[in-house]
Amino acid sequence: MMDTPENYYAILGVPVDADHDTIKRAYRQLARRFHPDLAGPEGALEMKRINRAYSVLSEAEKREQYDVILGGVVDLRSRVARQRSRPHVPDNPEDVEFSGLHTFSTRGPLHAGLVIKTSHGITSAVHGRRTVHGMQLAAGSLDGAGTIWEISQDKVVASVKFSSDPAFTVEAVRALRLSQAGALLAGWNRLGLHVWDAYTGNRLWSYPLTDRAVSNHYSLDASLQVTAANKRVARLALPYLNEDSRAPRSQGVRSSDIISHEMGTPGNAVFERLICTEEGTDRRSFWAIRMRALSQDTHTLVTLSCAQIPHEQQQMAIIRRWNLHPKSKLGSKAPQIESSILMGRCEDCSPPYVATPDATWLAFVYEGVKIRLCDTINGTYSEFASGNMGSSARLAISPNAEWLAVAREDSEINEGVIDLWSITTGQIVQKLYHPWQISALNFAENQLIVALTDGTIQLWQ
Repeated sequence: MMDTPENYYAILGVPVDADHDTIKRAYRQLARRFHPDLAGPEGALEMKRINRAYSVLSEAEKREQYDVILGGVVDLRSRVARQRSRPHVPDNPEDVEFSGLHTFSTRGPLHAGLVIKTSHGITSAVHGRRTVHGMQLAAGSLDGAGTIWEISQDKVVASVKFSSDPAFTVEAVRALRLSQAGALLAGWNRLGLHVWDAYTGNRLWSYPLTDRAVSNHYSLDASLQVTAANKRVARLALPYLNEDSRAPRSQGVRSSDIISHEMGTPGNAVFERLICTEEGTDRRSFWAIRMRALSQDTHTLVTLSCAQIPHEQQQMAIIRRWNLHPKSKLGSKAPQIESSILMGRCEDCSPPYVATPDATWLAFVYEGVKIRLCDTINGTYSEFASGNMGSSARLAISPNAEWLAVAREDSEINEGVIDLWSITTGQIVQKLYHPWQISALNFAENQLIVALTDGTIQLWQ
């Protein structure tokens, strides 16, 4: 006796006369629930059944053949004729729940480009650079590993793997930085920072962060350079570490250490140390640095701090722009504050935080439903009514400060949707739709890099 075939309609939870869009919507809802990258290993078996069912029911010819086989088990006589399956793009995607398993957008400046399928699971950080050969793209994952791709004429021409020091892989790679010309890559989490050769994937240096007051990946930053003498240097902006081992570690949140390390020298060797003190350690008023952004040329540090300031009952958020190499007639080389901007109540300011490579523009979430974008040179800011921003929201600013990309809190309606804002006009100029939740965002010049939780990386250009 022949085995009874699986009922793919029952697996997806749709009627036998379901149209193509209904099947796609059902698949997407089930995949969000059972995908092993989201639900863990226990979801893997069910996800295989769901994928098998969808692979048959989503293609017209396979579905007709399956219906013949299933005919003796399910009554298909009431089935109405169906048109051949084809992608569907809503006439007005802003008013319709996104239900397709494809990527599309409304009209605007960007169009879908290269798609990269990664093998390292969920991508936790991405970074890209335009190079003389095309584009370089790095992606890190939840297990501390990642890949660097060389892209030319919308094709991947080379790739290398990289991995963190095993001592620090208990936490994902949360941030990545490529050097200006793409020869070096830095990546870090709360426990350690690493530098790799971007052409070979070899790890060149690992620096532990456990002795510093690192609250999150955005409380430090890094910039990489290859000098004219071919020295490979990492410049770091870190929470301050008092050389006196008896000093409380909490002092680190009041000040920033700017240190440099040359690849090939002993791991603990640093030089050109600078200290940027937000508030004297002898004062009792509250002061804590949340976020640091170091410019690519290492001349500027921008900090976002929470402070108790005179005439304010609540802690206030303050953005400061530091000149790390001021010119002084008196010969002093101490960093100087160039601007200080009051940004509102500290409790209303929250991540994600993001800055342009030159540290001129800084953005963050305000009151949970807005984005505040600060011009650190002129000391001004603008505000965007983004809508609900939560822990899974993502932000990116184009290096020329033309566009702001906003991936809002995941929900049935907004999951996988990016609002592209014009910073000049303060208007949404395009919506980008994806079939999976967005795990990381970054601009490489005006090319937007979008990492999805299914391991896909989508480029918009």
